[in-house]
Amino acid sequence: MTAPFRRILVAYDGSEPASRALAFGIALSRAGSPLDVVHFVDEMAAVAGSATALGVVDPAPAIEMLDRQGHALLNAAAARCREANVEATTALFNERPIFGIAAAAEKNGDDLVVLGTHARTGLPRAFLGSTTEGVLRTSTVPVLTVTGAMTPPAGSAFRKLLVAVDESDPADAAAAWAARLSRATGAACVLCSVVDTRDLYDKAATYGYDPTELADQMRKQGRDVIDRTRERAGFSADTTSVAIGEDEPARGIITEAERSRAEAIVIGSHGRRGLQRFFLGSVAEYVVRHSPVPVFVLRQ
Repeated sequence: MTAPFRRILVAYDGSEPASRALAFGIALSRAGSPLDVVHFVDEMAAVAGSATALGVVDPAPAIEMLDRQGHALLNAAAARCREANVEATTALFNERPIFGIAAAAEKNGDDLVVLGTHARTGLPRAFLGSTTEGVLRTSTVPVLTVTGAMTPPAGSAFRKLLVAVDESDPADAAAAWAARLSRATGAACVLCSVVDTRDLYDKAATYGYDPTELADQMRKQGRDVIDRTRERAGFSADTTSVAIGEDEPARGIITEAERSRAEAIVIGSHGRRGLQRFFLGSVAEYVVRHSPVPVFVLRQ
């Protein structure tokens, strides 16, 4: 197996999700990829917090304290890497992490970012925001999202990947990337297309007709999409299998990942921002928030 990544970046803040992200970074680095561990101190937040009803307090002491805490966290992370015999460098940045993570990855030449996420749902996620979701919408580097409950691969690579497939450019980009990862690591890939037959069956029950033929046509279309994707991406025939899910796309992807016992999901994202993302939602973001296994997200 060759090292599938040039360099791997882990964003680390000492939280349980970040600690698990570091564990994944260490595991994946064992194939020979150098590891970059970074921490961010948001100076603007410290400055904003220094304003009181009585005036503005000098924010410098608060920033210095945050810097010291950040360096202590990085030193602890570096010690974990040394114990695991993994080559790692550490760096502290005084900027917002959402934009800083992508900039640091580009500067270092990292081709994978590993982020821990609390996988919040509902109003806390919608109104508080999420560093992970911000990075997913802006990063041009593939992002691996993990939660504190997930376990790193036993070796230095995932053995089975579920690749979400549809007729879109982001899905094609994710499939091509997954094919390269499979060739480098020997991972098996399950190519998954989800057809949403719910409306078909609901209408059949309402109007009293047999939906079997239409459902079969939808499944065939799903298989045709997989065949075209397999050819375009250059998957090896002996490392791929096919899964046709029947559900809402995001839930279907998760269901098929569980059914096939995939160790990670690979999915493309349009990287929508603003009101369009808020109202239309995102299959990738739903999968990240609800998946029981790590998720690789690639923007177009």
